[in-house]
Amino acid sequence: MINDIILINKENIKTPSEKKNVPKIDEIKLRIYACQLLQEAGIILKRKAVTIATSQVLFHRFYFKKSLTDFDVKIIAPSSLYLACKLEENFCSVYKIINTFYFLYKYEELKSKHYYFDEYKDMKVEIFTYELLILKDIGFLIHRINQHPHSFLLPYIHSLFNNLNQFDNEMTKKLAQISWGFLNDSMRTTLCCEYQPRCIAVASIFLAAYKLNIPLIKETNWFKLFDVDYDDIKKICIRILQLYKIGRCHYINILTKEK
Repeated sequence: MINDIILINKENIKTPSEKKNVPKIDEIKLRIYACQLLQEAGIILKRKAVTIATSQVLFHRFYFKKSLTDFDVKIIAPSSLYLACKLEENFCSVYKIINTFYFLYKYEELKSKHYYFDEYKDMKVEIFTYELLILKDIGFLIHRINQHPHSFLLPYIHSLFNNLNQFDNEMTKKLAQISWGFLNDSMRTTLCCEYQPRCIAVASIFLAAYKLNIPLIKETNWFKLFDVDYDDIKKICIRILQLYKIGRCHYINILTKEK
């Protein structure tokens, strides 16, 4: 489709981190950890959902170009959010972003730490530096990567269920809420770089429908309405469900040099 986003090659390709012998599970957990931070920081700062999603896409894309051993997620995450706020015209002071991430880091460590002016100033400089590096590494093609599954969700649910009398408004509202939750969770994975947004939206609807015992039977070919392959739906669902087995993730220091 003409508006499809640029995807990474998910077949037989190693990420920069894997090439530097980072265990796959460690990369997965660090990506989840950073996306948790981005979600929490975005909520604290009252940023729009699209801004948070954009920051997570930027973060994931960056680490398909760079290794986790060379660039600390604790600075790339706030840099991604700062850049996302600009791209989505949902502006936020760099000082508020720094304060919020420091708060989240302190909360995680469960100890109080005072950050002195020089350290605070260093993080500001790093954020300004890395937002430009992120832009450079994604090739300034923001318009070709920055489309989110969230924008497809409600129209797709409307198309599927609006004319079916057996599903009332309350049921479809609940379906939308649960689907939205699955979408938000999917952003902690690299699905946003591997599948078109409409595929992730449809998979989230499928998971929510299953949870609510709403039959979406393969034989009816309902998914073809959205130009989505059923095998892709299954693969995406499996990836989302695997998140819940992993659970909440914490920081792992795998840096090979100080930044």
